[in-house]
Amino acid sequence: MNVLIGADELFRTKGFAATTVRDIATACGVSVGTVMSVGDKEALLVAAFDQRIAQIHASRPVPEHGTTPVREALLELLDPFLELFTAHPALSRAYGAILVSGKHESTVFTELAGALRNEISRVLRSTGLSATRAASLAESIYFAYIGRLFTWTGDESEDAAELRGDLHRLISAICEDREPAR
Repeated sequence: MNVLIGADELFRTKGFAATTVRDIATACGVSVGTVMSVGDKEALLVAAFDQRIAQIHASRPVPEHGTTPVREALLELLDPFLELFTAHPALSRAYGAILVSGKHESTVFTELAGALRNEISRVLRSTGLSATRAASLAESIYFAYIGRLFTWTGDESEDAAELRGDLHRLISAICEDREPAR
């Protein structure tokens, strides 16, 4: 079994804190040294999340704005990521803490950030916005989304509905309910 896949499965079933590098090695049928050559436990969690986020980017279509309010189209774009984070809150919180610590880098802030901003911009351009204005608003929405997502990972008292509601309000405020181009 691939070390990253094995680690991800154990993190989801056993929990991040309860999973040891030795557990990962045993589950994958490899040595502890082999696991460590892929990364320490924190690096494995970051890589597992990044891999799942990349899979979401690759597998879902970018919704068309059409007659749907732009905020709904944008929430549809972000929902698969919200589902990923809210499906395993403890893992998401561990992931957020690792990223905030600065010990490990994530593609969420590099290639994947650019891809998501481009997707948001495409939805916004469907409202008739210029490419420049859409890119500016997409950046605002992206940073509001990332900021809110990471503050959610730091607060165990908030649930998924609160997170989605806050994102809905943020997107509505930024987009001011753009209408489709006529």
